[in-house]
This record gives sequence, structure tokens and C-alpha cells, in this order.
Amino acid sequence: MTAEQLFADAEERLRSGCVAQALRLFDAAEDANYDPDACAAHRWTCHMLAGDFELAWRESDAITSRGKPDPHRFWDGRALEGRHVLLRCLHGLGDTIQFIRYAGLIRERARSLAVEAQPRLKPLLAESRIADHVFTWGEPEPHWDQQIEIVELPRIFRTTLESIPREVPYLHVGSAPPLFPRESFRALRVGIVWAASSYNPERSISLEYFATLFATPGVAFHSLQAGAAAADIESWSKQIVNLHDESATVLRDAQALNELDLLITVDTMIAHLAGALARPVWTLLPDQCDWRWMLGRDDSPWYPTMRLYRQPSTGDWRSIFERVQQDL
Repeated sequence: MTAEQLFADAEERLRSGCVAQALRLFDAAEDANYDPDACAAHRWTCHMLAGDFELAWRESDAITSRGKPDPHRFWDGRALEGRHVLLRCLHGLGDTIQFIRYAGLIRERARSLAVEAQPRLKPLLAESRIADHVFTWGEPEPHWDQQIEIVELPRIFRTTLESIPREVPYLHVGSAPPLFPRESFRALRVGIVWAASSYNPERSISLEYFATLFATPGVAFHSLQAGAAAADIESWSKQIVNLHDESATVLRDAQALNELDLLITVDTMIAHLAGALARPVWTLLPDQCDWRWMLGRDDSPWYPTMRLYRQPSTGDWRSIFERVQQDL
């Protein structure tokens, strides 16, 4: 086989979840002179899926040593002790919510911490008091002498499965008027989200799958769906109450989650938000899922209150909903 063929075969094994075979083939492709950084990046994914975080950081170190670090890398390698640290949030909202858990570890070491957050997240992070200062894009920056992009934090702290900062909740909504009085509901209040962003269409599903749950006795369903897919509830207006406000910030969704008993959602920002708030959440995953959910687990070491439901095969959402319906 050529190096290109070995690499393509390794990618296919990785997509199929055959991590051990993929690792051997990525090694063989690199030995055959395929781009070592590309091989290392894919081995990084293999190790993260397998929960071998320490081996993943070695791949990151190797890429950096060859002079081609991640273009989003801001950390200069110096210790955080005594520094004025600026944490920049330049990836997705879910990434920010997942990794802002490290703010407390930074504040234990640094002289100060400022967070540059996405506009929709700024109010929630400010309310949670996770930093000395929270601002958003276009606003004046405070003084800093060390900057970090938020997805760098697990590597900076050389995180392992055992050392993930897993204390929840680490985000808080403060006091706010209730969306509906608790005494007005006797039913189990369940939030649902069925569509993720266009980044990965395989994560999204049809609302009709959720319709199989609507006859469950003693359950009231509430939509937290954002974006164009929110219009899907028009056909189910008698079964679903809409709680999402497109003009509001993420703080509003967090307040809604605090009043619900359970969230059932596809892999999108709201799953991370529920986990960070320590709310019960069932996350529905395609068979080729993101590295952060790893392989073969029905729980998440990142979020103690989360349960994972995985497709048994590509496109098989029906089996997932049979399990969800039984558990609900």
C-alpha cells in the first residue's frame, strides 16, 4: 500500500470506531512518509475517543515540536502563576461552556483572570462570577500578560480521565422570576432539542422522532430549540410549549433549564449547558460522535448528570428512541 492508501484506510477505521486498527495504520502511513502532523492529529482523536488523554497530549507536543502548532494556540508555554490571564473564547458556544470549568483552576494560580466570551454567553458567565472580569468581542480589553484560547485548557492542565474538573454546577443563573409556577404543574417537565447547527448535520434529527414520546403519561414537553428548526413545533403546538426566546442570551435558556426536570437533546450547545448547570440531561449521539463523548460509554466524565444514548448503527435513531421511551 502507498502512504496515501494507508492513511485513507486509517481514516475509514477511525470513522468505524476501530481505534486500535486506526492507530496502527496511522503509524504505518507515517512510516511510509505521509505527513506526520496529519497522522499525529488523527492519532490524537483516536486517543481521546479511547480515553487515553495523556497519549493525546504527547501527539500535541510532537506537532508543536515540529513547528506547526494549532493556529488557534495562544498559550506561550509559561506557567500561569502570578500572571494576569486573558482567556479567549473563539470556538463554539459548547466548547466555551465545556471548558470554562477550568476557570477556577486558573484563578488558583493566576493573579487575575479575564474572559473574552461570545456575546450570547457574556451575561451567563458574568452572572456565574467565574472570572474577575467578563467582556465580549469589541469591548475594551483589561490588562493582561498571558493569553489562552479556551480549548487549550485541557492540554495545559494535562487532563486525564481521573483529573477532569467535574464538580457541578459550575455555571449559575442567580435569582430570576420563574417562567411558570411550580405548583401549576404536576407533570414531569421535559425539555427537548432536535436540531444541532449545520456544522455536522448527522447530529440533527426530525422532530417526528420525539413525537413517539408525546403520549407518555404524566409528561409535559417544552421546546428549547433554537434557529430555523424551532418552527417545526407549529405542527405540534398542542404537545409542546416553546420556552426558547431567539432574541435572548444563553442566560435565558439556563433559567429555563433550571425549571425543567429533564432535557432530552441532540449533541449541541444546550447539552453542555444542562451538564454545566447539573441538570439531568439525556444526550442523543450519532454512531460517529465527537471525541469528547468517547466510545462505548453511556455516561460522561465531563458531566455527572448526563446520560448518553448512542446509535447502534449509522442513521438508526429509531432504536435510540425506543430506549428513551422506555426510560422516560
